[in-house]
Amino acid sequence: MGQQGSSHSVATSRLSTIVKSPRSRKFGKWFAVVLLLFTVFGFFAAPPLAKSILLKQLSQQLHREVSIEQIAINPYALSARVNGLSIKAEGGKEVAGFDELFVNLSSASIFKLAAVVDEIRLQGLRVAVARVAEGRYDISDLLDEWMKPKDEPDNGTPRFSLNNIQVLNGKIVFDDQPKGKVHTISDLNLTVPFISSLPYQAEVLVSPSFSANINGSQLALTGESKPFSTTHESQLNLDLDRFDLSVLQPYLPESLPFRLNAGLLDTEMKAMFKEVSDQVYSVSVVGAAHVSGLSVGEPDQSPLLDWKRLDVELEQIDPINRVAAVRRVGLDGLEVSLAVNKQGEFNVLRVLDKLAAATPAKPAKEDKPAEPGKPFAWTLGEFALSNGLLRWQDQSNPTPVAGEVRKLQARVGKVDGRLVEPIVIDEVSYQIDLGERFKVEGMAFKGIKVDLPGRQVDIAEVSNNGTRARMLRDKDGRIEWVSPPALKAARATNAQPPAKAKDEKPWVGRLGKLVVDDLAFRFEDRTTQPVAVQEIEGFSLHGEELTNAPNQKGKIALKTKINQKGSLNVDGSLQVVPLEVAVKVETLAVPLMPLEPYVGQFLNVSLHRGLISNKGEAMARLDTAGLKAGYKGNFTLGDFLAVDKANSADFLKWKSLYFGGIDFRLEPMAVNIGEIALSDFYSRLILNKDGRLNVADIVKQPAGKAAEAKPVEPAAAAAGSETKEAARAAPPAVAPTKPPLPIRIAKITLQNGTVNFSDFFVKPNYTVNVTRLGGRVNGLSSAADTVADMELRGKYANSAPVEILGKLNPLAAKSFLDIKAAITGVDLTGFSPYSGKYAGYAIEKGKLSLNVAYKLE
Repeated sequence: MGQQGSSHSVATSRLSTIVKSPRSRKFGKWFAVVLLLFTVFGFFAAPPLAKSILLKQLSQQLHREVSIEQIAINPYALSARVNGLSIKAEGGKEVAGFDELFVNLSSASIFKLAAVVDEIRLQGLRVAVARVAEGRYDISDLLDEWMKPKDEPDNGTPRFSLNNIQVLNGKIVFDDQPKGKVHTISDLNLTVPFISSLPYQAEVLVSPSFSANINGSQLALTGESKPFSTTHESQLNLDLDRFDLSVLQPYLPESLPFRLNAGLLDTEMKAMFKEVSDQVYSVSVVGAAHVSGLSVGEPDQSPLLDWKRLDVELEQIDPINRVAAVRRVGLDGLEVSLAVNKQGEFNVLRVLDKLAAATPAKPAKEDKPAEPGKPFAWTLGEFALSNGLLRWQDQSNPTPVAGEVRKLQARVGKVDGRLVEPIVIDEVSYQIDLGERFKVEGMAFKGIKVDLPGRQVDIAEVSNNGTRARMLRDKDGRIEWVSPPALKAARATNAQPPAKAKDEKPWVGRLGKLVVDDLAFRFEDRTTQPVAVQEIEGFSLHGEELTNAPNQKGKIALKTKINQKGSLNVDGSLQVVPLEVAVKVETLAVPLMPLEPYVGQFLNVSLHRGLISNKGEAMARLDTAGLKAGYKGNFTLGDFLAVDKANSADFLKWKSLYFGGIDFRLEPMAVNIGEIALSDFYSRLILNKDGRLNVADIVKQPAGKAAEAKPVEPAAAAAGSETKEAARAAPPAVAPTKPPLPIRIAKITLQNGTVNFSDFFVKPNYTVNVTRLGGRVNGLSSAADTVADMELRGKYANSAPVEILGKLNPLAAKSFLDIKAAITGVDLTGFSPYSGKYAGYAIEKGKLSLNVAYKLE
C-alpha cells in the first residue's frame, strides 16, 4: 500500500511539471485558437458559405430558381441541417422542395476513408411534375441532359455506408395534362436503415419500409435486404390498400378494345430474392392479392366483365425457375355480359378480333431449331366461384332473346399444370332464366372427376329442379324458342384441324345419379286452328349408374303428367353403347283431345273425347345390325267420341277398345295380339241427300279430288267407256307379291254395340238401328293355312234377330270368306219409302225372314 501511494504521487508530480512547461502552454494556446476557429467557422461561417455554394451550383445545374431558407451546421456532431429548399420554374411554380434535410456524418469516415453517414432524414419532400405532351415533361430538359452518355472511367462501386435513411411526409404531384388527370402521392414515408458497400457492413441486416397514399389508396412496403452480400438476399413486403386501378386507364393503349372502368387492388405479399450460386437466382413471391369492384367494358360503355371480389392466395411463385404454386383463387360476384347484335357480331369475339389486330405482328425470323426450354410448372390448390352471373342478349334472330344464368357456383380442387392427375370439381350449380321460354330453378353437378390422360369423366350426381319450358310454333311454321344466334361468318383460316390419332381411346363418361324433378313443358302450335297445346307437368327422371362404356347398363325411372289428366310411368334400364333400352311403360288416361287440331286438318270428323292407357314392356336396340324394337303388354282407347262435322251427329263412340296380350316386333316385323275387345260401342252411318255414305267422306280431299269424287252422270259414264276399254287393252305390269305382314289376333270380342243407319237420300227419310250387337272372332291370322271363326248376333230395329256365323281370313295374301247370315221377322213397313220411290207402291204390312250364304276363296 505504501509503494502504491508513492507511485501515484510521483505520476502526479510529473504531469504537473509537463503541463506547466512552456511547450505545453504554447500547444494549448494553439489548440484553443484552432478550436475557436473551428467552432466559429462551423457554426457561423460555414452555413452561409455552404448556402451560397449550393444556391449557385443548383441553379446552374437545374436551370431554375433555387432558394434555401437556412443551413445549420454542428461541427462537433458532424451534422448539417438544410431548411426550406425550393426549386421553382418560370412563373414561380415550385417544381421540387423540402422542409428539412438532416445529415449526420460519422467519424468513422476518417478511418475508413469513405462516406459513412449515421443518419439521413428528409422531411416534407415536395415534387411536382407535369406531362405536357406525349413523351415530354416540364423537366424533360433535365432528363435529356442527365441521360447523355459521359466519358468517365468506371471506378467501381463507391465506398460508402448510409444509415437510418428516412423520407418523412413527402408529396409528389403528377399533372397529366394531355389526359386531363392529376395523380397525387401523399403521406410518403420511406425508411432504409442501412445501405453499404463496405465489406464490414455487408452482413448487417436492414429493414426498409415504404408507405404512401396514392390517389387516396394506401400503399405500404416493408422488408429486409443484404444488397451487397455474396448471395444478394432481400425481402420486400408489399401491402397495398385500395389502390384505384381505374387511374391506369388513361395510360393504356387507345387501340385496346376495352376500358378499365373501376377496380380496387389490395395486396399482402412478399417478394424474396436470393443468388443461390453464380448466375443462379431464386425469386419467390408469396402472400395474397385482392381485386374488388372490377368493371371492364367496351369503348361504347357496353358492359363486358365485372366482379365483386377476386382473392388470390399464393403459396410460391418463382418466375426465374418457372414455378408457380397458387394455394387458392376465390371469385365472388362475377358478372359476364354476352351479347350478339343485329349484325350477328358476338361481343366477345369482336373484342378478341380487335385485340389481335392491335397486337403488332412479329417480324419473320429464319427458321432455327428451337432450343428446348424448361416447362412452366404450376399448381392450383383450390378455385371457388360464388354468386356468378352470366347475362345473355341475342338480337340476331327475328325474335330477340334475353336471359341470365344466375347464382353460378363452382368449387374446383387441386389442379396440376401437367394434367397427369385427375381434376376434381366438387360442385357446379346455377339457375337459368330466359323468360317464359326457359327457366331452371336449380341445376347442379356434384363430384366431377376429369381424367385427361385416361380420357374419362366421372360425375357423382346431376340434379335439375323446377325447369319450365315453353315452345311456340307460329302461323308460318317457325319455331320460337331458344334459337342459337345467327353469327356472322367466321374469318377464313388456314389452320387445319388436328389429325386424329390412330387407335385413339374413346372418352368414357359415368354418371352415378341423375335427378330431374318438377319439370314442366308447354308447346303451342299456331299453325292449326284452333291452336294445338301440349303440356307436360310434374316430370321427373331418375337414373343410376349411367355410362357410355360398352355393354354396361344403368337404371332409369320416369314419371309425368300429360295434358293435365294423363300420366306416364317408365321404369327400366338404359345402355348407351350399343344403344339399348328395356323399360316397363304404363300410361293412364292420356287425353286425345289436344290432338284434335291435327286430326281435324285431315278428317271430316272431330275428336270430342278419348283416353289412352297402356301397361307393358318396351325394348329397343340399335347396333351395327340395325334397329330392333318390340313391345309386350296391353293398350286401351277408352271413352272415345268422334263427331261427323258435315252432319253434326255422333259418328263413332265406345266405352272401351282394349288390346290385350300385344307382342310387337319391329325386325323382323310381326304383330301378335291376344285379345281385342270393343264394348258399349256406337256407330252412325248416314246416306246423305247426295247419295254418299258419310264413311266415304271421312278423309278430307283436295278441291280437285273432291270434284272427281262426285257421282258420275250417265252421259259422262258413256263418254268415258272408250277410255276404260283402252285401259283394259294394256294391263299394268304386275309387281312381285310381297309376303303378308305376320299378324295374329287370338280373339276379337264385341259387346253391346249399336249401329244407327239413316237414309236422307230418299223421301221420306229412313232410319233403322241394329242394337245389342255382340260376338266374337277367334284365331284371326295372316298365315295362309289358317281361318278364323266368326259369330255375331244382334237385333234389327230392336225386334228382328240378326245372326252371322262363319269362317274368314281377311289378313292372308288370298282372302277367304265363308259366312252365313240370317235375319228373322223384319217388319217391311219400314221399307215403305224405298218401295214408294222405286216401285210406286207403299208397304202397309208384312215381315221378312232371310237366310244368305257368302263364300269367297
